Order: sequence, then C-alpha cells, then structure tokens
Amino acid sequence: MKQVTMVTGNIGKWQVASEIFKKYNVELLHEKMDTFEIQSHEVEEVSKYSAFYAAEKLERPVIKSDVGYFIESLNGFPGPFLRYINDYLTSEEILKLMEDKENRTILLKECLTFATPNGECIQFVSIEKASISKISMGSGTTFDRIVIFDGYDKPKSMNSEEDNIKHFEKQLDIYDKMAKYLESRE
Repeated sequence: MKQVTMVTGNIGKWQVASEIFKKYNVELLHEKMDTFEIQSHEVEEVSKYSAFYAAEKLERPVIKSDVGYFIESLNGFPGPFLRYINDYLTSEEILKLMEDKENRTILLKECLTFATPNGECIQFVSIEKASISKISMGSGTTFDRIVIFDGYDKPKSMNSEEDNIKHFEKQLDIYDKMAKYLESRE
C-alpha cells in the first residue's frame, strides 16, 4: 500500500480523507505542523508554498489543503486570508459588513496539493457555492457560525457533526481525484 502524509490540524478532515484514500490503496498518514503561509490572493499559491514547505521539513511527500472564502458582494473578501479573519473578526463584524448587501453568495474554494521534497507538485481545486446567514448562530469559527451550505437552512455550526462530514464527503471529489492520481503514480 502506498503512503502519503496529510499535513493538517483538522482531525475530522483527515479521517474522512483517510477513508477515501483507502479505496485507492493509499494509506494517508497524519502530521500536525504549522506551515508558513505566503500572502497571496490565490488559494492555489498558498497551498503550493505550504505543501513544499512541509515536504522539505518532513523530507517526504505530503498533501496539504488550503481554503479560501470569497464573499461576492465584498469583492472576494476575505479570500485565502480566512485563518486571519477567524482570529481577528467576529461573525457579527462580518455580518455588519454585509448589512446592506442583497447578494449573500460566498464561494468556498479548497485547493488540495501534493508535493514532494524534489519539487513535484499537483493540485486539485473544488469550488462550492454557499450563502451568508443574516444572523450568527451556534459556536465555532467566525465563518462556521454564518456560512450556510447549499441545501441547508442554517449555518454549519448548527449542523450535526455527522451532517457536516456527509456534506464534506459529497462536496469534495478532489480527494478522490488526488487518491486516484497517487494510486496510478509510479
């Protein structure tokens, strides 16, 4: 069985991804480490840099996922700077920015990057449309409390963990694509 390390602090995401990869005869190991994130408006560039950084530090091939949230009526804010926004702004402050906005669409973009210490890189990207609620609900990150997935009527933080895992499995075919790529790789 082939092995690759997923660098993430999100154990739930790793568990779901690990089950997907098993179907393709790829064992997904887990490593939690801080990676340097460059300042770029492109999620793909952030993910690529972080993946190469981790591959060099760990001296083995890695998979790294990076996410950006792009609110259409706020000109794509916060984009790939989601991590910082979750640290500095509350859900209520984001909703204040959205007060007079009719368009509440937000694009959730995830880039899954495979990188090796010798410079090999491949990326798969997923874009999901969601919406911003009118009120903050539940607990969790700034955006967990206000992002409503298509087909749902309440923010992510109000869904059961099982519902969020099912949603993740259904939405992110990039994990299947990556696992297929790694299965076929020499």
